[in-house]
Amino acid sequence: MPILAGMPAWYLKKAIDDYAAGRRPSPEMEPFSKMVKTLGADEVAGYFAAQPREASQSKVDRTAIANGRTASATCAACHGEDGRGNQAKGTPDLTGQPPGYLLNQMKLFKAEKRSPGDATLTSIKVFMKSIDDKTLADLAAYYSSLGR
Repeated sequence: MPILAGMPAWYLKKAIDDYAAGRRPSPEMEPFSKMVKTLGADEVAGYFAAQPREASQSKVDRTAIANGRTASATCAACHGEDGRGNQAKGTPDLTGQPPGYLLNQMKLFKAEKRSPGDATLTSIKVFMKSIDDKTLADLAAYYSSLGR
């Protein structure tokens, strides 16, 4: 489960739109997102964006964090050196999210079961295909450790 508090409103709004339109498949989120769109997605996104951000309290291995830091150089092109995302590129803030959530999302991209929701973001599909599961876990540990 992701941490929504403190995420940028633009990203939350995009996620709501993508879930509601079926571009980001999720049996749990699709009906909820359709309801939220009807009630006011901008307001809901703004509410969560305004909440104080508390990073994941998950325990992560120091070696995995160090390995993830090294592997993150490629990710920085889209998610920024600090992992906080880039609105112009449509990439989310990865920092402080639970490592299990991050790993699951990366595995969905790798298996092509999750689309970036934007044709300009196809580079993540190519990148995920070229990376092994241990490195994905290391990246998840690294980004989860940021912002603590």
